[in-house]
Amino acid sequence: MATSWPRILLVYAVGVLAAGQLGIVPPLVPALQGDLQLSLAGAGAAVSIITLVGALFGLLAGDWCEKVGHARAVSLGLAIMAAAAGLCAAANGGDLLLGARALAGVGYLLVVVAGPSLMAALSQPRHHAITLSLWSTFVPVGIATAGMASAGFAAQTEWRTAFLVDAALLAAVFIFAAVVLPRPPSRREGRRPVAWRSLRASLPLAISFFCFALLFLALAGILPAYLMESRGLAAEEAGRIVGATTACGIAGSLAAGWMMRRGLAAGRLAAVGLVASTATAALAFSSGIEMPLVVVGFAASFAIGGLVPAAVFASVPMIAPEPGAIGPTNGLVAQAGSLGSLAGPPLLALWVEWLGWPSAPFLLVLFGVAGGAAALAVPHARR
Repeated sequence: MATSWPRILLVYAVGVLAAGQLGIVPPLVPALQGDLQLSLAGAGAAVSIITLVGALFGLLAGDWCEKVGHARAVSLGLAIMAAAAGLCAAANGGDLLLGARALAGVGYLLVVVAGPSLMAALSQPRHHAITLSLWSTFVPVGIATAGMASAGFAAQTEWRTAFLVDAALLAAVFIFAAVVLPRPPSRREGRRPVAWRSLRASLPLAISFFCFALLFLALAGILPAYLMESRGLAAEEAGRIVGATTACGIAGSLAAGWMMRRGLAAGRLAAVGLVASTATAALAFSSGIEMPLVVVGFAASFAIGGLVPAAVFASVPMIAPEPGAIGPTNGLVAQAGSLGSLAGPPLLALWVEWLGWPSAPFLLVLFGVAGGAAALAVPHARR
């Protein structure tokens, strides 16, 4: 089968839309608090509850997507997210908003688990490194795009309009994907369940991705506070710097595809990304360096860290013990990433509150080394 680049780009666009569900809420938080009487904690939950669903049910979702087919799972995820966005637009209280955001988390999880499996199925094995490196950029691209669009709606109109536009866009892409994406028969009949022991080889991969997600979200989440408290920047300037530096991870992920196509082992690439990015971030926290070098250091850290998700996603179809284990393996990786995303920001914040800003590099390097060691234990490609 020839690589279907148009369909691959469609699946990538679906992933960007799914990640946009994470980025749409933060610019709307002040309006949501005012109209729905949400507390700050409730507003935070409206942002993060999507990743909570993945943290709880990632592995189960991976097995289910393998049963029903990845294209069906992607389409269903789009439909669920469209319905959830419509409910958000109609919310007249915090409870309905949080329930709708949890529902969006179900659709997001289906896309995150089934998307890379579908991209692998639509491409020849020699193109897996490129296609899955592209997939690994969907979260920062989606969050940034949705955040900018949502901020525009927040400035020009009311918050419900942002969710209505989101729902309409998701519904339109759902219809298009339902027509364009291939529909293989369901695998319910005659399919052997994937045994847990067959996924043991994927544990080092999941652990390394857990460490990456923890580090990425922890650093991105706490960096504005560091720049304001320790470097004396205004909130707006700190926000611009964080947005620009985190976007550098996209370049790292795309570079990873090029490196893997030239024979660099994915496990080693992930290990280098984890250790080198945290070491670079630790240097950027040094109090003796000037502000321009601080910005360059954090930009380099996020760029090097971008090697990790590309290497992880490219490894999944290669180390899965059988074709039917690709979905559950993606689910395991997605669950590990969601757990890291949930744990990272509060863990680093508590660490800094306890020991101060000079201690931040120690925690970063600790998880970087642990994740790098796990990545080195990822078995070589099996097929």
